[in-house]
Amino acid sequence: MEGVAVVVLLVAGIGVVVCALWVIVLRDEYAEAEEFPDSVEHAHLRRVAEARVSALCPGAIRLAEKERAGGASDGEESAPAREFWRRFAAASASVERDPVAALRELRGLPVLLEEALRAAEREAVTAKGMDRREDGR
Repeated sequence: MEGVAVVVLLVAGIGVVVCALWVIVLRDEYAEAEEFPDSVEHAHLRRVAEARVSALCPGAIRLAEKERAGGASDGEESAPAREFWRRFAAASASVERDPVAALRELRGLPVLLEEALRAAEREAVTAKGMDRREDGR
């Protein structure tokens, strides 16, 4: 009788392990399918979003250089730059998984980038004026 109980428990244990592995494999296949949709539309939208992010990169580099040269502050002048960097990072991060969200984020970024560049330029001019005044004293 004890031998039968051991065999039953052994078969039940093997069954539980097999079921658990089956659930894990199915879950992983489902997660991969959700994570990387293979539709033509998704691939096209991803390429469009990548191109728009790439088009903003030269301006983003100029902005970073101006911020570094001007000693970016936390004042009102830097608000457009902060907003640009926040939205640019969000769009860049979501290009692969959710290109539609990335395109939504990218919608107003060229205008915001120009605004941030103008604000950084004004800040640099102000900083130069302050340096000249301090040198003159």
